[in-house]
Amino acid sequence: MAVLEYFLLILGSYFIGNISWARIISKKHNGDITKNGSGNPGTMNMLRTYGVGLGFVTLILDAIKGALPAMAGFFLFKYTGLNADIGLYVGGLSAVVGHMFPVIYKFKGGKGVATSLGVFMVANPLWLLIAFVGGFIYVWFFDYGSVASLVIISFMSIIQGYQNNLTYSEDLNTLLVLNLLIFAIFVLVWIAHRKNIVRLLVGKENKANLQKSFKNKLSKQKKEEAKTEYQEQKSELKQEYKKLKAEYRKDVKAKKKELKKQFKEIKSSLKQTNSDLLATELQNEFEEDDEEEFDESNTNI
Repeated sequence: MAVLEYFLLILGSYFIGNISWARIISKKHNGDITKNGSGNPGTMNMLRTYGVGLGFVTLILDAIKGALPAMAGFFLFKYTGLNADIGLYVGGLSAVVGHMFPVIYKFKGGKGVATSLGVFMVANPLWLLIAFVGGFIYVWFFDYGSVASLVIISFMSIIQGYQNNLTYSEDLNTLLVLNLLIFAIFVLVWIAHRKNIVRLLVGKENKANLQKSFKNKLSKQKKEEAKTEYQEQKSELKQEYKKLKAEYRKDVKAKKKELKKQFKEIKSSLKQTNSDLLATELQNEFEEDDEEEFDESNTNI
């Protein structure tokens, strides 16, 4: 029964580790992280290539990828009466191996740092938080993410080994298994960083440029805010323009109507004036004709 528990946990955790969030995220942004920067599908290369936002998203998702198998191993072994701490590291180590050597990507994976952090987060969240803050500060000022990664993993391996010695000092077999599992994580991460170590020694290591990434992020955010503000002002001005245009058209229409009315009145008045003039002319003509007839009659007399 114990063999079956180990097998199921190892297999399931390994395939969870196969999930490459860096590849998935970069693909959604029309790219391929394995063809950019260092080519490593991990947090630091994502940060350098796509910025601090997507870099931290990758870190969190890869850490969860290590935390879930570790938690599954802890509770599974506890439920079946096996040592829960051993289950934690068996599940966690399997996820780390799955991340570093994913069969679905032809065994070309990342360096396992974020996934290992997820394992240690389940084992000892307080000390991991302290180590992570220290590593973040180092990367912020000195820019070498690989150094911070190795220091954090080394620090957590030592802390966990020390605590295991205190907890299982009377159970040497359990102590040996736990420390071997932790040491395996430690060795795998260091081996994965062998090229980084060489580049550090010759002064050619890639820098994280964390400050620059944050500044670019803030600059981009300010641009987006300015763009949003511009669009809002443009929309408001457009609405105001439409309102004024409608009012103008309304006023023009009313003015036209008023002018048309006045024109009709003037036209009617002119017609009346013309009629009066015509009547006056006719009356004058009649009077002239009467005078001529009167003069003629007098002459005849």
